[in-house]
Parts: sequence; C-alpha cells; structure tokens
Amino acid sequence: MPISPLRRSLDAALLDFAWSEWAQMGVLASAPRRSPWAEDPEALVVFTLEVARDDPRLFDELLDWLLRNEPLVSVRRLRSFAVDPEDRRLVDGALTWLDAHRPRARLRGRRQPQPSGEPVPLFTESGFPMREPDPSFLSAGLVRPPVEPSGKSQAPDLRAPINFAFRLRQVLGLGARAEVVRLLLTSAAPSMSTADLGAGAGYARRNVLDAVGALQEGGVVPAVRGAGGQRFAIDRGAWAALLGLDAEQLPEARAWSQLLGALVRVRRWLRDVESEELSDYMRASRARDLLETIAPPLSIAGVEVAVNPGVELAWPEVERTVASALGALGGSGPALQPARRRPQAKRSAGAVERLGR
Repeated sequence: MPISPLRRSLDAALLDFAWSEWAQMGVLASAPRRSPWAEDPEALVVFTLEVARDDPRLFDELLDWLLRNEPLVSVRRLRSFAVDPEDRRLVDGALTWLDAHRPRARLRGRRQPQPSGEPVPLFTESGFPMREPDPSFLSAGLVRPPVEPSGKSQAPDLRAPINFAFRLRQVLGLGARAEVVRLLLTSAAPSMSTADLGAGAGYARRNVLDAVGALQEGGVVPAVRGAGGQRFAIDRGAWAALLGLDAEQLPEARAWSQLLGALVRVRRWLRDVESEELSDYMRASRARDLLETIAPPLSIAGVEVAVNPGVELAWPEVERTVASALGALGGSGPALQPARRRPQAKRSAGAVERLGR
C-alpha cells in the first residue's frame, strides 16, 4: 500500500493551490492564473494554516495578510470552519498572534485554557534556529520561532472574481447577509433553501435565518415555492448591474468549506497511518473509515466517493477519490466545471431600480 507517494503528491498539490489563491488575494507572490471562482476567505485561511505547516514562508505571509486585511475577515466564520481540535489550535495561535501585533485588533482570540500535554512543533520540518518559541503560538500548544510581520501583503483586488466575497462585504458589511447574497449570486441553482445557505454561509442557523429574513423584507431576496418547501432566489441581473458587471461575469460557486476541509482530513489521515505500524488489512480498514468520513462533504462539492468498497478496493478508492478532489480543486474535475445558469436579460437602465422592489 504505497502511502508515501500519495502523501507527497497531495501535499505538493495543496501547497500549489494555496499559493495560487493567496497570490490573487494580496499575498506577495506571482499568480499563475486568474481563478474564475469566488473564494471563501475563512475556509481558505483554516485550510492554509494546516497545509502551510510544510511551508513556513506561506504560513508567515498568511499571518502578514491577516494583519493587513483583518477588517475583511470574520472571526466567527474562522471558528465555524475549525471543526476539530487541531484546526482550533491553529486558529487560536494565529488569532493570538494578531492580538499581540495589533493590540486593538478586531480579530481577537478568545482566551483558551492552556492545552494539556507537551507543546508540539508547528512545522513539519525541524531545525529552525530558535532561542525561545513564539509566545502566541506556544499558548496554543505549538512551538515555532518568533515571527514578525513582513509588511508585504496588499489589500485584495476587489475586481478579481476570486475576491467577490470581499467586495460584497464592503457593500453589505461583514456578516451573514453578505454570505447569503454571495451564495445566491454564484450558485448554479435558480434558488436555494435555508439548509443550502446554512451549509456555505459559515454562520449559525439563526444568523442565516435572520439575514434571509432581512433581505426578504428589503425586497431583494424573494421567497419562491419549491418541491421541498420554501426557497430563496435573487435577481442576478440586477445585482450584477449594481456591481458594474454583466450577469455572465458573476464568479462561479464552489463548496469550498466542504472540499478544502475534506482534503485536510485526508492529509492528516495519510500522515497518521504512515507513522503507525499497521498491516495492509488494518490500513485498508482505516481507509474505509476515511472514505465514510469524507463522503458527505465531498458529495456536496460534487466529488463522488464509494463509501463501502471491499477491503481490497479501499486503498484504490482512496487514491481515486484524492485524484477526483484534486481535479475539482484545480478546475479539471466535475466540481469545478463552469456553472450553468438560467439565461439572464441584458443589463438595462432599470436593472438597479429592481433591487428595491
């Protein structure tokens, strides 16, 4: 069962993706492409805090970017996407670092109880010169050298499709309303249920319901009847006009929190099973458990997973699933095909007026 080659290729692909996304969002790096999708900033932050443990430079440039752009980032969404103890430890360390370097920082980390047990290295490669560890990350149980802001990061270019979430936050504020509008504007579906909106908004169900209610009362998100009950729609043409775009220029949607979160689970699983002395049978059994865990989020992201293959097929299914998820991540898989939207009327002089009706 060749675990090491899959782990190395997965780690390299995830780092390449993270660098490419952040280069388009304000981190000082060359951008190899112009992504057509709207990124989910907080899901990408939580994802990058994990994968950048293999690349200290990316980790430190992410911290610099967060310090430069904290007014655009939601701490509530960061915590929402930190779904397990390792995620929470990374997020707590990053927020505590921000608090230390900007005492009035809005993205303050909550005071957490000191983690039990010995601190662990933050980065996968050791050997960094370190007289004393960074106190912010040490408080989260992570050991790394002290880090100072590089000052190289810039504000995101709000005209780029990838930064669509930031543009809506500038218009609607930092909260659930901006996320609901982002999901409705970029979804391939003509309408969405509150459950659909809750899955991608990154806020509690009550916050999403309040946001939908306010937008509905304002006349910009009407309710429509669907087979499963009440759903919500949006006039994409009118919103595109308000933003100075044609409807066809609206970015594509992606289930980022589900796709990125599942890939992080796979990354950690590969490291765990590689470090343990297990028989091929036990590793195959663990592989079936992994497939069962990642199947629900990946199905939302459009990646099919065989949940219960035979033991002899479990590892090949993990390899196939990883290849499909990476294809979705890079744009070649089914999950990243351009969304098919209903035909929209061309922008008219009255399009903006329709937003208020």
